[in-house]
Amino acid sequence: MIHSFKRITRWAFLCSSLVGGAALAGAPLALADCKPAHQFETLTPGVLAVAAWVFPPYSIPGPGNQLSGVDGEIIKRIAARECLEIKLTVVDPAAVIQSVIARRADVGIGDWYRTAERSKALGLSAPLYLDMMGIISREGYSSISELEGKRVGTVQGYLWVDDLKKLFGDNLVLYPNPVAMAQDLASKRIALGVDSFAVGVASQQKGAYPGQHIKISAPDPRVRATLQPGQSSFPHTKANTALGVALNDNIQALHASGEMAEILGSFGLDKQAANVGAPRLVE
Repeated sequence: MIHSFKRITRWAFLCSSLVGGAALAGAPLALADCKPAHQFETLTPGVLAVAAWVFPPYSIPGPGNQLSGVDGEIIKRIAARECLEIKLTVVDPAAVIQSVIARRADVGIGDWYRTAERSKALGLSAPLYLDMMGIISREGYSSISELEGKRVGTVQGYLWVDDLKKLFGDNLVLYPNPVAMAQDLASKRIALGVDSFAVGVASQQKGAYPGQHIKISAPDPRVRATLQPGQSSFPHTKANTALGVALNDNIQALHASGEMAEILGSFGLDKQAANVGAPRLVE
């Protein structure tokens, strides 16, 4: 996910309510005749403790002890392969990482980037998918060159912000959250917006950005994030190396089977985001 905690306020824009507390979610109860794919310890035997925040389309806790979203579907499939029941705790975004570090959760979900700083305190799973830069415009722009000379808005904290500052200078408007950016876009105080493609699509599915097109930015060497988008992962307890191995093996199996791409497609996202390339860390 998040490079710094860039999306702490986004849940208010993307969903109407926060589902709180601890709940049992997703994976079916472990069966006596289920044979796990790996052997590793969890905080509670037979249970995978998952910390999540509400962040469509990646992490979507719901009523009736349900868990969905891209990350939710992935972790449910992994838990099923390992004969584990999921115990879900829904917290504020900043608390997800702390829950894992403090050993209140085995893993965290919700589009967490693989970063060098984060790897000092956490185990980071193999890459799940790419968080690709999206361009939101009425014209359907899809390249950086098409944005030149226009007033552009984006949300603070993304990998592409520094490069866009260099390119657009005073024509770049920074927003603390997508709510403010969407308002200025609707009122035409900015010509277009730049946000995570997946977040933009999820927001549009909920009624945001009427009349706008959301396109993945074409690669441009002036904006590094269009060449190397952030790789999302599951942060997990650093000391639990056996859990890390199990997560990595299962993630690689989901990629090999095509299931990762199918999960992305089921939420209206580009299946090409499953082509993660070699694991790397954002410095």
